[in-house]
Amino acid sequence: MSASTQSTATLPETQQFPGNCTLEMALKTIVDVYHRYSIREGQLDLLNFNDFRTLLTEQAPTFLQACGRNKREYLRKLFEETDLNKDSELTFEEFTIVLAKLTDDAHRISHRDDRCIPDKD
Repeated sequence: MSASTQSTATLPETQQFPGNCTLEMALKTIVDVYHRYSIREGQLDLLNFNDFRTLLTEQAPTFLQACGRNKREYLRKLFEETDLNKDSELTFEEFTIVLAKLTDDAHRISHRDDRCIPDKD
């Protein structure tokens, strides 16, 4: 197709993110925190184990204080379980597995549930 016959339709405007909603603002904060700790090399945007440990130690101390989670062995196991492709680095998508655990812990705290036993359902 020549330049003169190409469509001149414009793409819809991208909506500003985050919008003015609580959940979108929380999601933006999560992405920002991840970026503060991730390795930035070219197109890579990854967490190695040391970055992961520092992120959780500084940003999720309440999560780590429960159930013996502050032990290096727990953090190493969590990192290895979360590193789905076993490349010794976490992508943001892999890191969302940890976020699910943090969110579940926060939910249990809000209900004053036992944080150290598996869910009943």
